[in-house]
Amino acid sequence: MAAMFATLSATQAFAQKASELKYYDVRELGLPLVNQGFDDCVRTGSAAKDANVKTAVDLDVNMQKPADPATTAQTPRAKVNDGYYTRLSSRIEGKVRQAVWDLGQNSAGIALRFRTNSKAIGAKWTLLNNFRMNHMTPTGICGFDLYAFDGKQWRFAGTAQPNGKESINVFRRNMDGQMRDYVMFFPLYDGVIDLALGVEEGAVIEQPTVLGSNPFGGKSEKPLVFYGTSITQGGCASRPGMVYTSILSRMLKRECINLGFSGNGRMDMILAEEMARIDAGAYIIDCLGNCTVKTVRDSTESFMKILWKAHPDVPIIMLSNYPYQYQWLDEYTRNDVNEEDALWKELYHKLRAEGLKNLQYIEIGGTHSAIEPMEGAATGPDNDASVDGTHLTDLGFLRMAEYLYPYMKKIK
Repeated sequence: MAAMFATLSATQAFAQKASELKYYDVRELGLPLVNQGFDDCVRTGSAAKDANVKTAVDLDVNMQKPADPATTAQTPRAKVNDGYYTRLSSRIEGKVRQAVWDLGQNSAGIALRFRTNSKAIGAKWTLLNNFRMNHMTPTGICGFDLYAFDGKQWRFAGTAQPNGKESINVFRRNMDGQMRDYVMFFPLYDGVIDLALGVEEGAVIEQPTVLGSNPFGGKSEKPLVFYGTSITQGGCASRPGMVYTSILSRMLKRECINLGFSGNGRMDMILAEEMARIDAGAYIIDCLGNCTVKTVRDSTESFMKILWKAHPDVPIIMLSNYPYQYQWLDEYTRNDVNEEDALWKELYHKLRAEGLKNLQYIEIGGTHSAIEPMEGAATGPDNDASVDGTHLTDLGFLRMAEYLYPYMKKIK
């Protein structure tokens, strides 16, 4: 019985191996990217920018392949890192700090929406760096996550694990062939140069039905913009869909734009100016983990006022410092965090008094005390939500999303 089962499984799997699927370039299919924030990321003058990349109107009625067979995604084309799958506008290249620009080439939070009836779905992609860290999984750094819409909610479907700078893998096999809407979340700590979607021979790929003004299927039309640190970017989720901004996208059925920059969420004024270009439902500022007391003192007022002047009625939400699981032992960190938080909150009250009535404050860090530092913390009362005392596990990200959900749900 066991041998027969193994043979049957192997036979089924062989027909749906990653290499057996038929791949179509995402750009040639004209499929929509969501959670990206800016529509001018592609760099002017690059080879791919100048190329005649096909859009939806160039495709046949079922979106299975380009109308001209000679230009299908089965035919390799030049792979150029032109910024198509990146998070920062091309207009600030050379103007923003290089570290921020480089991190902006990571695809954290970006997602792809599509619809298919394929019984197997795969991906073939080229990474920018094939980056690795010793405290984060390769799948979280360089892989993709797939979720399917069941008519009520987004549910996990599978993960495409990376296997090199040129990666190819299957999300899920042996599905029932029903037409479904999907969302695919991109790598958190690496960039994507080229991406193709794999389906079975004869299956179709269509534009998503849940699109319009809200690609996640909710009622809110404007996205939430999250600006912050390595945690905001997704360190150290085990897979891309588990960063708290993407969890909130699914919970709220709303776009949540991830502008987390590892080690570099330092309130650069040019980023406030860029964020102000986004017609957002709210701006969530989650940057204290990368700020010194001096940075908070010198930059907070100017940063918040840039957003406020552009959008005086849109909520600007200041998140307190994170709960660090080791701070009950580390007096220096505990005192530094408390000093930052006190100044952050003092400036919040000052700005409110000056007329920034759209400014809000959410305490996520707990007490930061020596005795019970995690009491009331967004990531839970225990010390089990991080990989290193700082960066979050999937448990920490889920708790963070659940903690913020009631606040975010109120935003129009």
